[in-house]
Amino acid sequence: MIRSATSGPQPRNLSLDALKIVMAMMVVGLHAGFLRDVHPGLSHFFTNGLFRVAVPTFLVINGYFLERQLDQGLGAWVRRVALLYGLWMAIYAPLWLPGALAVPSFGREVLLFGYYHLWYLLALLLGGLLVAALRPAGETVLVAVGALTFAAGVGIQYAGNLHLFDGPLDQSLNRVHTYRNFLFMGVPFLICGVLVARHEGRLARLGSGRMLALALGLLAAEWSANMIWNRDDPVFEIFVSLAIVCPVLFLTVKGWQLRGSSRSLGQLATALYLVHVAVLHFTYDVEMGDTLRTLVGLAIGSLVAVPVVLAARRVPLL
Repeated sequence: MIRSATSGPQPRNLSLDALKIVMAMMVVGLHAGFLRDVHPGLSHFFTNGLFRVAVPTFLVINGYFLERQLDQGLGAWVRRVALLYGLWMAIYAPLWLPGALAVPSFGREVLLFGYYHLWYLLALLLGGLLVAALRPAGETVLVAVGALTFAAGVGIQYAGNLHLFDGPLDQSLNRVHTYRNFLFMGVPFLICGVLVARHEGRLARLGSGRMLALALGLLAAEWSANMIWNRDDPVFEIFVSLAIVCPVLFLTVKGWQLRGSSRSLGQLATALYLVHVAVLHFTYDVEMGDTLRTLVGLAIGSLVAVPVVLAARRVPLL
């Protein structure tokens, strides 16, 4: 979601920007409970299955461009992401600060992981720093760290959902921040993007409609298995199959090569992601179904995102 720190107009693949729009819409639907009031089973497939591809794919995209950014130096990228995170934490302060002051445990959680969806920016920042630090160690180290952190995150999540342990350990494993953080989600998918950037020529053949259909089939199968074998607690943030789905989705869409120079579409996707939680927050005071809430969130969020994109020309909001 974060654009390169380099200056001047750069040729862009607008198909990736279109993908970002779709993924931002997925995140809105996930948080609003799309179709939950119409068909709970179908809603579960979307909100706890298909829509889970969005954030890891954002990370793969960021990792892909981070690899090129690191060749030019890390300082500008770090300053930009850190400033972006700080600004949006300040913008959202009216929503999180009262609770943080009233409940110390919530305050510590916000301090360590960021508020709600802003965890992504903190994970991007810290994950990017770790990837940059590991880069001189060589590709074997990157692959090993990516595989180990991904396996650890998935393992923690499955152990928690299956309740393999009792008491405080089980409670800790089932806290979302235990596995959805910069180390267990940010780092592996950023490394995936870095590796795609390095071996794009050899991996390009994976970017096809057939491969994407097969990858999505794996995701659907894993979701189905969880629903059958763990129906009491089938909600997952990270699926094993996402390690295949996300890079294949990225390579497939990138291969469409719709070229342009405007950043507006990509910025609109980032703005929608950043503002949608505030928009949804105010819809909770109005009686409406979750599907309508999703549509309202998308419509109003998109409208609010436009002035954010315009303001970003003067203030580093995106």
